[in-house]
Amino acid sequence: MDDSRIRKASDLVGAILSPEIARTAGTWAGFFSSWDRAAGERLAAHSRPVDVKNGIVVVEAEHPGWIQLLQMQQDRILSSIAAAFPELGIKGIAFRLAGDQGRREASPAAAGSGQRTSPGCEESAGPAPAPETIRQTLDAVSDPGFRDILSSLADAITE
Repeated sequence: MDDSRIRKASDLVGAILSPEIARTAGTWAGFFSSWDRAAGERLAAHSRPVDVKNGIVVVEAEHPGWIQLLQMQQDRILSSIAAAFPELGIKGIAFRLAGDQGRREASPAAAGSGQRTSPGCEESAGPAPAPETIRQTLDAVSDPGFRDILSSLADAITE
C-alpha cells in the first residue's frame, strides 16, 4: 500500500532547507553516527561526541579510565575523522566525564595544540595543603622508602 502522504525525514528537511545546508546537516549527522568507526566499537561503547567547538570535538566518557584509553588513541581517531570528514575541519579532541558539562569542560585550546586533556586539568581541586601539614603527614609514614617516594612527589607537586 503506497501512501503518498508519508515522506522520509530527509526529504522533508531537503524541501525546507537549501541543498547546501541539507548537505552540511547530513555531513554532521554522518559524523556523529560514525563515532564507533572512528573510535572503535569498544571505546565508542563507553564514550560519545557531544559537541564540536572551533574544530574541537568534545567527547564525553563514562569513566576517567575510558578517557585515558581515548587519549592514547587520539591521533588515530583524529586521522580517521579527518579522512572520513575532511570538510568538517576537525583538528582536536577534548575529553570530559559524562555529566560534568558545567564543572570540568576540557580546554579546546589545549586539545587543538596537541596536548592531552582530561577532566580536572583546567581547574584546581582547592588550595594546596600547607607545607607543615604535608610534612606532618609524611612523618607519620613508617616505611622510610615509601616516605622518600611520597616526599619527592610532594616536592614536585608544590614547586
